[in-house]
Amino acid sequence: MRLVAFFLLTAALAAAADDKVARGAEVYRASCAVAYCHGPEGKPGRAPALGGRSFQPETVGRIVAMGIPNTSMPSFAALLKPEDIQAVVAYVVSLNGSGPVGSKPPSSSLPADASRGRDLFFDAARTGACGSCHELGGKGKLVSIALQDLAAAHWNDLRQVPSPGVLTAQPAGEPPFPAVVAEKTAKLVRVYDLSSLLPVLRTFAPDEVTLSPGSSWSHAAPAALYTDAELTAIGKYLSWKK
Repeated sequence: MRLVAFFLLTAALAAAADDKVARGAEVYRASCAVAYCHGPEGKPGRAPALGGRSFQPETVGRIVAMGIPNTSMPSFAALLKPEDIQAVVAYVVSLNGSGPVGSKPPSSSLPADASRGRDLFFDAARTGACGSCHELGGKGKLVSIALQDLAAAHWNDLRQVPSPGVLTAQPAGEPPFPAVVAEKTAKLVRVYDLSSLLPVLRTFAPDEVTLSPGSSWSHAAPAALYTDAELTAIGKYLSWKK
């Protein structure tokens, strides 16, 4: 009888855990997987990927509740019920075993030329390297999501990669600059200023800046940091399939 009771209790706890994860998925889709935030099912969006990151529950809970100062990650303590925060934590932690969502296998399994391209992509010593604007596999900085679908990234010339997400920002009393929108609400506009090699996140009141479609900015500028051979290696990394 005790053994039966144990199994019944175990099954009940498992069901409760599944229910919490399911609830967390609902809250995540409504509050986290929205424009300029994390992607669906832990995939990268404007914010970093969450799948396969081996997060600890305490870490996730603290970040969800308190946010991260000086970033786009807000505090949800006053926006979500405690039980919903716990559910989101359970859901994010459940993504740990899925592997880095949307990423390639570790560099050790990459062919030599693709591995070199990966190193060049995230070259921290090269100001304005690809990783300054793009995140892949949880590494780099997610300013643009243009490289999110790596399966389709078969460009012959990285200087000509399209940049439809870049527009022109015109602050009041300042020269215009190429920008990528990070957040746009009724109270504020946050954009990445691309006028320098390292993008700068700037915040304006809606009436302080005008956003216009299109820009003269192109990938030719950051691509100039690399030689033709290096660009070829980066292309091998982006287009590589296991």
